[in-house]
Amino acid sequence: MKKSIFFLFLILMSCSKSDPIIEDPLVKLSPETQTGANTFGCIINNQVFYPRDGTSTFLSPGGKGLIFWGDPSDPSGMGNYEEIEIRNLQDAKPANSMIIHLQGLDQIKTGEYIWHESNFQSSIDGLMQNYVYAKIYDASVNGWKYYGSYENSGKVTITRYDFTNRIVSGTFSGKLKLMNSTTEIEILNGRFDIKWSTLDTKSFP
Repeated sequence: MKKSIFFLFLILMSCSKSDPIIEDPLVKLSPETQTGANTFGCIINNQVFYPRDGTSTFLSPGGKGLIFWGDPSDPSGMGNYEEIEIRNLQDAKPANSMIIHLQGLDQIKTGEYIWHESNFQSSIDGLMQNYVYAKIYDASVNGWKYYGSYENSGKVTITRYDFTNRIVSGTFSGKLKLMNSTTEIEILNGRFDIKWSTLDTKSFP
């Protein structure tokens, strides 16, 4: 009887060593809210990407992990755009940065924003259409490569746009293609909830 218990103990120990518990990346994502919580997150290559501020030093001012800006002033909506810029300024993994460009947000407000081609530029240098591009870490070269959206490769769904209270919230998912290549990555479970009047005071450690 004692031998049986001993062997059962050894089997359980060997299973625990060879089958480690894999943590679900979803548990690390912020919840989907519409309150202006100043949160952002998505899953890239089975890893959570979220904003992280740069560390301030005597020689460097650091930098913000999450920025929301653009030009909502064009009443026609043709030149109107907003951009969400997300940066991991600590270890830059699984991505160093991402740009989400939303065309005509101030006029269209809530609804679906289908992704189109990216020229890997932002602001007025980018194309006047909805797009996403990101600088993604590639372990095989121990470096970063640019991936961009293409026609109908994904979408952002704006669930709240409240200019009075300065809140924009939404979800997103889709595929990005490596620059000058057919290699793709998938972005899953993206969500953000931004109050841009208080974003400057929010810390992203």
